[in-house]
Amino acid sequence: MNRWRRRIRGARLAVAAALIWAVLPQSGAAQAASDPCGPGANPIVCENSKAGSPTSEWFAPNAYGDIKGFSTKESVQAGDTVRFKIQSPAPYRVEVYRLGWYGGDGARLMSTAAQAAVTYPANYTTSPAGCETRSSTGLVDCGNWPVTVTWTVPGDAVSGLYIANLAQTDGDGMMPYPFVVRDDDSTSDIVVQTSDQTWQAYNDYGGQDLYGGAGPAPDGRAYEVSYNRPLDIGGDNGIYGSEFMMLSWLERNGYDVSYLSGVDVSAKGDTLLKKHQVYMSSGHDEYWTQSQYSHVLAARKAGVRQAYFSGNEVFWKTRLAPSIDGTNTDGRTLVCYKMTKMAQNNGVADPSGTWTGTWMDPASTRYGQDYQPPNILTGSMFTVNGYRSDAITVPGSYGRNRIWRDTSIADLTAGRTATFPTGTLGYEWDSDIENSTRPAGAIDVSSTTVDINDGKLRMDWGNVYGNGTATHSLVEFRDQDSGALVFGAGTVQWAWGLTNIPTYDPEDTVVTEDARMQQATVNILADMGVQPLTPQSDLVAATASTDTTGPAVTVTAPVSGTTVPALKPVTIKGTATDRGGGVVARVEVSTDGGATWRAATGLTSWTYSWTPTTPGSASVKVRAVDDSVNIGTVTTIPVTVGPQACPCTVWPASAVPGTVNAGDGSSVELGVKVRTTVAGSITAVRFYKSPANTGTHTGSLWSASGTRLATGTFSNETASGWQQLNFATPVTVKANTTYVASYFAPNGGYSYDAAYFAGSDAGLTPLTALKSGTDGGNGVYRYTSTSAFPSTQSTGSNYWVDVVLDTSTATTTPPTVTSTSPTSGATDTSITSTVSAVFSASVDSDDLTFTVKDPSGNTVPGTVTVPAADKVTFTPSSQLSLRTTYTASVRGSDVWGNTMARPVTWSFTTSSTPPPVTCPCTLWRPSAEPAVTDMTTDTNSVELGTRFTSSADGWVTGITFYKGTGNTGTHTGSLWSGAGTLLASGTFVNETEAGWQTLVFGTPVKITAGTAYVASYHAPHGRYAVNGGYFAAPHQSYPLTATADTTAHHNGLYQYGSDPAFPTSSYGSANYWVGPVLTADDPSASPATVTSSEPTTSTVRYTADAASPLVARVPDGAGPSSVKATLTVLPGSEAATAKKLRVKAVTHYDRATRKAAVHLTAPLPDGTRFEVTVTAKDRHRHTVMSRSWTLTAKTVRHPKN
Repeated sequence: MNRWRRRIRGARLAVAAALIWAVLPQSGAAQAASDPCGPGANPIVCENSKAGSPTSEWFAPNAYGDIKGFSTKESVQAGDTVRFKIQSPAPYRVEVYRLGWYGGDGARLMSTAAQAAVTYPANYTTSPAGCETRSSTGLVDCGNWPVTVTWTVPGDAVSGLYIANLAQTDGDGMMPYPFVVRDDDSTSDIVVQTSDQTWQAYNDYGGQDLYGGAGPAPDGRAYEVSYNRPLDIGGDNGIYGSEFMMLSWLERNGYDVSYLSGVDVSAKGDTLLKKHQVYMSSGHDEYWTQSQYSHVLAARKAGVRQAYFSGNEVFWKTRLAPSIDGTNTDGRTLVCYKMTKMAQNNGVADPSGTWTGTWMDPASTRYGQDYQPPNILTGSMFTVNGYRSDAITVPGSYGRNRIWRDTSIADLTAGRTATFPTGTLGYEWDSDIENSTRPAGAIDVSSTTVDINDGKLRMDWGNVYGNGTATHSLVEFRDQDSGALVFGAGTVQWAWGLTNIPTYDPEDTVVTEDARMQQATVNILADMGVQPLTPQSDLVAATASTDTTGPAVTVTAPVSGTTVPALKPVTIKGTATDRGGGVVARVEVSTDGGATWRAATGLTSWTYSWTPTTPGSASVKVRAVDDSVNIGTVTTIPVTVGPQACPCTVWPASAVPGTVNAGDGSSVELGVKVRTTVAGSITAVRFYKSPANTGTHTGSLWSASGTRLATGTFSNETASGWQQLNFATPVTVKANTTYVASYFAPNGGYSYDAAYFAGSDAGLTPLTALKSGTDGGNGVYRYTSTSAFPSTQSTGSNYWVDVVLDTSTATTTPPTVTSTSPTSGATDTSITSTVSAVFSASVDSDDLTFTVKDPSGNTVPGTVTVPAADKVTFTPSSQLSLRTTYTASVRGSDVWGNTMARPVTWSFTTSSTPPPVTCPCTLWRPSAEPAVTDMTTDTNSVELGTRFTSSADGWVTGITFYKGTGNTGTHTGSLWSGAGTLLASGTFVNETEAGWQTLVFGTPVKITAGTAYVASYHAPHGRYAVNGGYFAAPHQSYPLTATADTTAHHNGLYQYGSDPAFPTSSYGSANYWVGPVLTADDPSASPATVTSSEPTTSTVRYTADAASPLVARVPDGAGPSSVKATLTVLPGSEAATAKKLRVKAVTHYDRATRKAAVHLTAPLPDGTRFEVTVTAKDRHRHTVMSRSWTLTAKTVRHPKN
């Protein structure tokens, strides 16, 4: 997968290589015979007995300089001619080497072909413009270059991987180009396939490859690449990454081996592979065609053993197509549209209709393809992307497996671990995934768990990579038809532990060969029936296993016929015993009829945790596998799965999303609709967390209409998996009622499964997540910067949110009323009071009757709400009458369906005096703040209003509204009659950036008690503050009331338009946070003034002006003698105190007009700041009025006559 590579110039390479090879050991002491090339000799042994070429002469991991070239075929038969097409700025030579062991030299020179003089410099070009191209796919095909050099392969040439070094004679350039010499008649023990498709996938000659560049895909990659191109990837993604190490070790030890290219296996593997005992893939074998896959699988079914000393193998599915160089040569174009990337809008479908995405992607089945993930072939699936350099580890519990015989690992005790050289687990690697395509009876013979924190862990089918934990295992299994043994190393660089061959970068630490890995490889191949002819002296000969009998298992729990609860973990346990002379390597359990098998914990004594999901009859199947990969007899235990027991959830703790990380990093609220068939309490909300789902998460429970019932912040989260928030107070829920559970993901990274709720409910009775369409769509979300109700419905997507339901709180006893407010018989109740009752249990708001009646039996208009689970409140639409006895009556049911036998009634009497009015007053306190301060989705010019009444006459002096930061422009405010007559308007000035803004009218407007008016403001750019559903009930702030939104008289008013207009539309009883500023006193009353008592300019004396007093209205019920005025000189005034000046405020009360006139007994010095306050009390000595003025004394001069 990784595109990382390095280039190093030739002189540096030669020196580095010489230094490395100077310390390498020579060939092993043991040889097959005194004459390795005598009659009947093995070709590999004979070939490697010949003198090699020093590494300094031939080894270069990457190309350098300007010489470019390639061969016209990826492989040739011995006796065929290899044709090279080369471009160079200088004379050059072509040196052909066969790669192998050769006593440690690693290669043998086979031929040197000089460039023909007639081709220089006519065939040289400095850019790939001389190649044929297909811009729609990014294909660059240089097959139109002329043939410049040929080499006829000797008829007796030994099959192998050959390298043609294209070298400028001036030493300034060299390009190594690999090709295969095959022997189609060979019946060698082992046939090794090269990873040539992967070489070409990473080859960016021409400007792009299958990963990036200047291609047509959104990420710049090409959809097609050609074999007809120069190749510069000898390093990590080429032959010197690890393929060379593998073949060198094989030939060092005299294994009978021949070679094929990946193209060969794709084209004719159906006939060639079955001639051999073992098929081998090594290194970075990432790209496979369908025919290649099918031929290899068919060979296994026919008994060919298979060894995958490779990693990231069989990942991208490809197809081969003809060249576009004019010859239409088959198999020269490699096609891979990487259709898996279409899920991220990063590509297009293969126009052929063939799936060319990852082999593991289930989307392949939508294109008529069988689902064939790589573990069907290799036992593993790619999980960790490059570049990684980890080490394989073998815990002591695996040491007795036969793969480790004759190594120190076999002697490991429990708790100890063997560690192989760094890099042996890399640079990309796989994991053993327990899915439905995992090979039957596969065993792990090592275990290495790594925390991946560099963003390299595969999170989906091949698009998204992140952080988390991955476990690598060496895997073995047998084909269940043929018995053929398969080994999967699951790592690109297994061969790093086999030989001291240079890596692709000589600057890296030299990898030392590891005797344990060498012996294990000998053991694996011996079990596959092949032996080395010239083994290293320190290796022990191994023989194939003769064990053909699998282990026996005994299940001790559960007992046959047991009933277990659904969605609760059940412990299955027992013992296992090997019967064929080996050891138990795995115990596995199936609870789905044998479709999938999962490993138990332990071997001879084992346990397994099972969470049954479906009530009814079920069976537990258990089997064991030994270290020769023999599967024992299955033991079956029948059980019955009973109903779910609560506390319960929709999904068990073992449930894992199909897509752990959806790859969306946006801030979002995600939710699910749930119902319960019985009443109970929701005690918690939970969600499945991916490693990418970071930040602080909050969880909430909502009613279906969007009322938040509970919320909290998740704490003590783990890096991934299920997280749970326990509510401080559980929420009682009703049966057969929809609720929404949600959580807020500030950085996205949520889990996701598309169309999960499209076909059915999820979960078991009594708790289910609803099928889409039952109550609207399920799988709800909302993109938002803060937690909010997830109101957008998906097409049935599951975002893996859940609740915990407790049904133990249910009861069969009807509820009772435990307290009321006002209490029964109460007197002097405020006329602004609400009426409420508290119950002994949570009440059902859908089965509730609450009335308040006056003495004549008339029902008081009002609204019933349930502010708490056990509390019911009646809010009168307007203030109650003075000195009146009312009767309240309430009857209801609790959420468990228990109904009161009869209503509870009680009476109370209101006060004879109205409550005190402290004005100026508004509908909301200055600390009130909207739920949504900035409606960013609406930027239209709009008038927003609130319908209101007042319980007392008064004057509206202005308009106030709440402003969010996005609510910009010039705002105007208006007061309207209920019928739409404009009474006053003005422009807001000196606004702050956000918060409450106030407009003061030039002339206050007198309003009448009990009459409806509308206060509004104009937002030219929208983005207003809003609370949905606010005016479902009236809002009171005595003496003001914002009326409820009803069919007859709507509230929460708006009118779209560029100019201010009377707002008449409404939606969802929304509150747009605008209201009047009211004063109960006439604001036009003049403050006290001062006048000159003597018309002189030299001596000025001041007196109070009784003709222009302060005037205040006094409420009904106030005692005339209680009307008082006080004077306070404010701090900071330089004048003497009023007491020293003997100045007082005095009142004159007019009972007929209920007005108090206030003036000063004497003038105050010019500039003195002072406050005058008028108060009044009723007969109960309750203050019913308090009115204040803050003033500054002024000098009024009269001209001298």
